[in-house]
Amino acid sequence: MELCLSFSNLYTYVPLYECIFIQAPVGAMLAQRNPSSIGRLMLTSPPTYKDMTTAIPPKELETNYNFLRSPILGNAAFRLLETRGIIRFFSDLFLFQDKCQEEWLDNTEKGSSREARPPIQAFNAGLMQHRSFEQELRMLTQPTMVVSGGGDLRVKDRILYGGEMEQCTMRTIDGLNVLPWENPRGVIELIKEMGQ
Repeated sequence: MELCLSFSNLYTYVPLYECIFIQAPVGAMLAQRNPSSIGRLMLTSPPTYKDMTTAIPPKELETNYNFLRSPILGNAAFRLLETRGIIRFFSDLFLFQDKCQEEWLDNTEKGSSREARPPIQAFNAGLMQHRSFEQELRMLTQPTMVVSGGGDLRVKDRILYGGEMEQCTMRTIDGLNVLPWENPRGVIELIKEMGQ
């Protein structure tokens, strides 16, 4: 199968056997349940192993979600968070090793709307961590690569993936957290390496 990847005006064709790009908990669950369809798994800047294997208590999830969906406080928070200046501030602080690009800000602003909020509310409330994914991670039979950005302070907290999972390799490339965007060539090289 051929996969065309497009990151920041970089186009390349990468021959792959199987490849998925999705949130880490969902990717691990899909790969574990479908080993004949998903031959390899790459997790770029996933949550720490502890975060993937420790469930957030239901009451905390409910409190977080209700706040984010609140018509007054949640709406005000989102209106503030969707402004270009705040997007830039948090992107520079948590997502990019260098300053975020104007293209990133443009795309993020375009995607900001009341209709786009529900999945963001669910994600930020912690619903992806509603349970432990330890069983899925330990039962994976596919080769898995965990990729971290060199500037990411959570690199050391991801080492457990390599120790707890059967066929897991750890890689670090330039970048911080949004690796396919800030270092597409590095990610593509790792995808090629996985496909060999």
